[in-house]
Amino acid sequence: MDTLRCSTPLPIPRVWMCLAACGLFACAQADEPRAAPQPGMRLPGWIETLQPLPGQIVTAAGTDAPAQIKPVAEWAEIKPVANGAPPSPKPAQAATAATPPAAAPGSGFRRWINERVAALPKPSSLMPAAQTVDPEAAKPTEADAPKPATVTAPVAATPDEMPTLSIDPASFRGVHPGKTTRAEVEKSWGPGEAFSQDDGTAGLVWKIEPFERVELALEDDVVASVSIKLADPVAVADLARQLEISDLRTVSVLDEQGAVIGEVYPERGVILAMSAGTTDANAILIEPLDPDSFVLRAEREMGTCSAYAVADLQYAVQIDPRHVRARRLLLAMTSEQGKWQQALQLAETAVDLDPADVWTRLKHAGVLLALDRPQDARVIVAAVKAADSPSPLVVAQCERLLGRIALADSDPDFQQAVAHFAEAIRRTAPLLTKRSPSVQAAASEVLLDAHLGTALAIARGTWQQKGRVIPKWVARSEAVVRDFKGPDDERRVLELQLCRGALAVAAGSSEAIEPLPWVKRMLELRDALAVAITDPWRRRQIDWEVGLALADAMTAAQQRGDASDAIDNATLTAAFLERGAEQRELTVIERQRMGELMFRIGILHSLQRGDHATAVAWFDRALPLWEHDDPLTCSRELGRLGESYVSMAISYWQ
Repeated sequence: MDTLRCSTPLPIPRVWMCLAACGLFACAQADEPRAAPQPGMRLPGWIETLQPLPGQIVTAAGTDAPAQIKPVAEWAEIKPVANGAPPSPKPAQAATAATPPAAAPGSGFRRWINERVAALPKPSSLMPAAQTVDPEAAKPTEADAPKPATVTAPVAATPDEMPTLSIDPASFRGVHPGKTTRAEVEKSWGPGEAFSQDDGTAGLVWKIEPFERVELALEDDVVASVSIKLADPVAVADLARQLEISDLRTVSVLDEQGAVIGEVYPERGVILAMSAGTTDANAILIEPLDPDSFVLRAEREMGTCSAYAVADLQYAVQIDPRHVRARRLLLAMTSEQGKWQQALQLAETAVDLDPADVWTRLKHAGVLLALDRPQDARVIVAAVKAADSPSPLVVAQCERLLGRIALADSDPDFQQAVAHFAEAIRRTAPLLTKRSPSVQAAASEVLLDAHLGTALAIARGTWQQKGRVIPKWVARSEAVVRDFKGPDDERRVLELQLCRGALAVAAGSSEAIEPLPWVKRMLELRDALAVAITDPWRRRQIDWEVGLALADAMTAAQQRGDASDAIDNATLTAAFLERGAEQRELTVIERQRMGELMFRIGILHSLQRGDHATAVAWFDRALPLWEHDDPLTCSRELGRLGESYVSMAISYWQ
């Protein structure tokens, strides 16, 4: 990621402008500076290792509730819709994000999923005991699986900024789960019939018209949840409209056969229970707001709408500050978005909550590396590697990170970096044959970065026959992407990382590969990603990565003596970087490099065209980047900083 390092004009052919003429601002995928590239176009495979709740969760598209909506605190009657015609929805009214209620003892949502899924027959129990069945062949085919029921809801417009959740916990006839006591209920409703279940759940039940029955689960004489059994099934979409929650984004709970058994509305604490394979609700569960429901919804939206996912995860942490899974997911997203200080705080807290989690510790090291703290990162990675019996994938990740740390040191050790990358490759190669798609994907990412890291270490170090060796390592990197067996969107992510790494290698040495073919390939790939990605945050992430790659290409062109169209190419690079930086927290090094690019563009306008007015406009954009944190002062380049200010002064004087 060593970009924007030179202090003289950086040339590159005009073909850049032609390649990027259509749709400059359209995509995003962040790369961690100096750390391994991180994918952002799919649900990360490591999520499977974070011990998800029982059952499967999918989300139904819907608009995020606006900042105004009518409270639904008193649902006194719920009736089937006559002749299938939905009632007219009431207009939305003001609502604010309320102070999060305390989570009830034990998750009602978790308990509900456990009860519904645990009661279902396991696939293995349906087979003769003596029969041997291939696990892959035993999986239900797409044609055999019940079709998931869906809830008709407005299509959510992707927010460009952080959305506001409309938090309004539901209640029923004055009963607020998590707050109302048994004495208060019996005073209002009269005595109920006691019940208990094998799992220890106990409570009271009433017959309340027009419902078949109403159950209140009690914990320490406080209502933990309200379960309303409907007399007749009601279409979920119609019921949601009656309850004025149809505009909320939902989470669908699936059974082990893939059939929907419930729709969850996290902002209300409501679950509409369904018969498997139907679109009709037969019961309503109301519980205190549960962080798990927000986390599960975020998991399914983090690949398509970062803003919604982050809002859900932040609220889950607000409800339960010790929710490790929510913090880990937030850590992954903030790292991808380049919000490094937030990521550092999340990593430190997550490590404190679960010191044994390997993934969090390695992510913590990656954040420190991005913040130019390689020594601190090395300590963490070495401790993870020295732990008892780490898995081959963990060892490979450690070796890859140690290689990147060796390159990021103030005095880089290129031989040591190559040795670490070689060990990462040796450990990773066998994992490509594993049956788990997530393991294969993770192994491909490590393998690709290790190959590109080796090529970069050779390009920047003192080695013989660079011109012959470097292209071989780049070709091997291409082979990793070509042999990837995952989905096309994941392949595009790897290919973007390939282009990004190849241009970094080209900038590392004039004896390395030619940059122009990789610029062409990267910009074409970016256009393809623009079609597939609608999330504005991810588009910015890709623009940032493309900008860094173009800056490397400019450095490579300068090393090769190509001085053509320097202003146009530098301007294009700056446009990508500025667009990509809109949601980022720039590090000191990033601010320095962006400032140098703006400065160079101004100097080019001043010296080549005598256009001091345009030069001053670019200098005005460079100065704020340099004045915050004094990056050049921190890097002991005071003389260079002074020369830059003198050069600027000439144009300001003119």
